Amino acid sequence: MLSILVRITSAVVLAVALAGPVQAQVGHDPARSPYRDLRWGQFISLSAGQAFGAGGSHGLGPQDGRVIWARHEFLADRPLTIGFGAGYAQLQRNFADTSLSGQGFRGPVDQNVWFAEGVLQLNLTGGKTWNSLAPYIGLGLGLAFGENVPEDRSGYKFGTKFYFAPAVGLRTFVTRRLYVRAEARAVFWNLSYPALYRTYDPDGLGPMQPLLADQPLKEWAPTPMLHAGLGYAFRNPFF
Repeated sequence: MLSILVRITSAVVLAVALAGPVQAQVGHDPARSPYRDLRWGQFISLSAGQAFGAGGSHGLGPQDGRVIWARHEFLADRPLTIGFGAGYAQLQRNFADTSLSGQGFRGPVDQNVWFAEGVLQLNLTGGKTWNSLAPYIGLGLGLAFGENVPEDRSGYKFGTKFYFAPAVGLRTFVTRRLYVRAEARAVFWNLSYPALYRTYDPDGLGPMQPLLADQPLKEWAPTPMLHAGLGYAFRNPFF
């Protein structure tokens, strides 16, 4: 699904190229200019969408499922927005079966994840919209908190993970306050597996066959996400 991110990124870049630089509005009749100032500098939005993760080499990390997201942003400087967000994802993942009766990878089972992050966003049309469009690129940095999975008795837990999430998106302003947001992002987190997964244990306390023989116990796994929703702009708190 990373190809989806590439296609959406290309579409946003094309839209900006067609719009031309903001300075191109010089010489336009202001009443007819395609550019409009972002009158308000504080934004809240709520969106929902889908995750398309693979969960690493064996699907032990969170994979695909539904996502909801809330965000509060501030127009700190004309091209720059800062903010914070929180989300919830009802995802799935595999688990390792280390019992003597059936060793290997099983699943999928539910893996719910909560998110909290800070956001930096670069507005590609500055402090303006072009024909009511405001494309952007951004980066989220935060923590993901995974709930326990009762089916997984192997000693592995997703736990709490630091993540970074590059994103590309588009806000379409229906009015000067109300807008629709569409965003594609990829959440990157590091998965760490128990040393037991690489251990041969003839005493029956672990797997009789190593689950990850000659394989790393850590790996970075991307989880692409697509989501869309509604937002509302109101007064700028900085001036």
